[in-house]
Amino acid sequence: MSNEAKFENYKFLRLHPVDMNTALGTLKMVKRYRRDDIKVALLRDIAVINSRPFSGNRDKTGKNFLSEKKYVPAEYRDLHDRLLDLRNKQFAHTDAIFHDPKFMKWKGDKGVAFPMSFKTFDYLGLLRNLKKVEALIKSVESNINLAAREYEKAF
Repeated sequence: MSNEAKFENYKFLRLHPVDMNTALGTLKMVKRYRRDDIKVALLRDIAVINSRPFSGNRDKTGKNFLSEKKYVPAEYRDLHDRLLDLRNKQFAHTDAIFHDPKFMKWKGDKGVAFPMSFKTFDYLGLLRNLKKVEALIKSVESNINLAAREYEKAF
């Protein structure tokens, strides 16, 4: 790998701990609030921020070298995948397969209506697992920082 390519990788490694640190700061805010509606909004923010390093970002050569398997410890991979799915299918995009909408046709005095029901995510269930979310974020941040230090030894 050329020095230029190594430096491009290093840039990623230095940027993404900023995301992890932001997610940890938002996590502290979640712990301070009592209202679930506020906590849920902050949880969405955490899921999006936590997913940034693994959401297809590219360097100037068009490559994305961050491997989830390399930086996300095995014991947190299911939780990581869950947060990434939430980001990709519900928070950053409206995924019809994820939501699986169902429609009905109602006839009433005022005409016809087509109410819709759809699946959503159990936010409160994830809120009960904040300690695991925090541990996931800290471990990813630590692994990325370790990799950055390895690059620094070569410069």
